[in-house]
Amino acid sequence: MRVDLLAHGPEPPDNNKTSRAGQGPPTPAETSETAGMDEARFSFGQARTQSLAAEVMAQPEIREQKVGALQKLLVTGRYTVSDAQIAQSMVSEAVGGNSGM
Repeated sequence: MRVDLLAHGPEPPDNNKTSRAGQGPPTPAETSETAGMDEARFSFGQARTQSLAAEVMAQPEIREQKVGALQKLLVTGRYTVSDAQIAQSMVSEAVGGNSGM
């Protein structure tokens, strides 16, 4: 089931009703006072972030060395998967999880 957090029910929300905490909607003065209070700080700057992003983007989408090794095992008939690995993957797939295999 997919939940759309942006969609409202049949009625639009009424801004004049009190909130769940029992408080009414904020006044314009309260809104302007608290508008700039949410803040996030990172321990490294934009240059470091861009450097890390460039490093990640430079990595190949497909790990060709690993794929090549697996292809070689498949072609030669030496690639084996244990019954336990197959069972774990089937269970994970059935429950919608990811077993990391």
